[in-house]
Amino acid sequence: MFRRILFLMAGLMLLTSPAWGDAVADFYKGKQIRIVVGYGPGGTTDLTTRLIAPVLHKYIPGSPRIVVQNKSGGGSALAANTVFNNERRDGTVMAAISSSLVMKQARGVAGIKFDGRKFNWVASAFRANSACAVRLDAGVDTFADAVKTKKQLIVSSFDKGGLSHLEPIFFNAIFGSNFKAVTGFPSGGAQRLAVKNGEVNGFCTTFQTMASTEIAMFEGEGKCCRVLIIAGEGEDHPLLKGVPAAEVLAKEQGKSKDEIAMLKAMNAANQISIVHTLPPGVPKDRVEALRDAFAKAYNDPQVQALAKKQNRNLQPRRGDGVAKIVEDLLNTPKPLMDRIKALIEKG
Repeated sequence: MFRRILFLMAGLMLLTSPAWGDAVADFYKGKQIRIVVGYGPGGTTDLTTRLIAPVLHKYIPGSPRIVVQNKSGGGSALAANTVFNNERRDGTVMAAISSSLVMKQARGVAGIKFDGRKFNWVASAFRANSACAVRLDAGVDTFADAVKTKKQLIVSSFDKGGLSHLEPIFFNAIFGSNFKAVTGFPSGGAQRLAVKNGEVNGFCTTFQTMASTEIAMFEGEGKCCRVLIIAGEGEDHPLLKGVPAAEVLAKEQGKSKDEIAMLKAMNAANQISIVHTLPPGVPKDRVEALRDAFAKAYNDPQVQALAKKQNRNLQPRRGDGVAKIVEDLLNTPKPLMDRIKALIEKG
């Protein structure tokens, strides 16, 4: 009798487990997933999303249609706020945003209307280091020149306290350079177009962007710029020959532990660069299915081939790993965060 009961239980499990496995596919079949990109067309966030969008449906159970929508504003805060508060929480709407928004939440910026701890982080695309570059005619050849001469270098930026704004003001405070960040550019494409047109002296972004999307700015007949400094401990790349790495330089110059910690905090969000996320309340099985799908899409042969052609070194991270870095950023010690806030307000 006992053995018969066991057989019956096993049979029931076999009958019901496919239903559990098919739940995600049943939900997504015939539907579409809308990815709200927090920047205008042509920037790295937009281009990376559109890089994987054509193949993403293959790896999501039910093969939903993928639609990309641009919604720029506030350094992608508008998209993040909208998806977190106003969109459906069923797994059919997600955001592609800047990880620098997490630092804004940690600072208590008024325009941040989401909680990074409650987002369902799906994936990030790159593990990058930020860098600053200037035009060849900017009047400085090296970062040491910029510090020694105190020459003002006007750089294009998205918004106060976001990616492309933190780097110049931190470098000014710690090393004595004289960058001036001009905010208000709606996308990376617009930011860099201003550099190409000579409206500003330079720009700060991830080195990943410089070495891929905008490689023509640094080599070949159209070369117009050079990299001055890179965050972190440096990278091995021809464009970085003789370029100082900020954390290494700070240690060589005997900067304080707090100053080195500030440089690390500034660059931490770049370790989860280009993040895709779902709002709170999405069923866990759909969150996990999308995490799996993004991981497979980033490794898709078509995506890998195109990324290689575009000089993009994809280093994706699953959403659970993204969530850990977000948590660490939000737990930045208050005294250090207060100093960071003061710098941003001053800059």
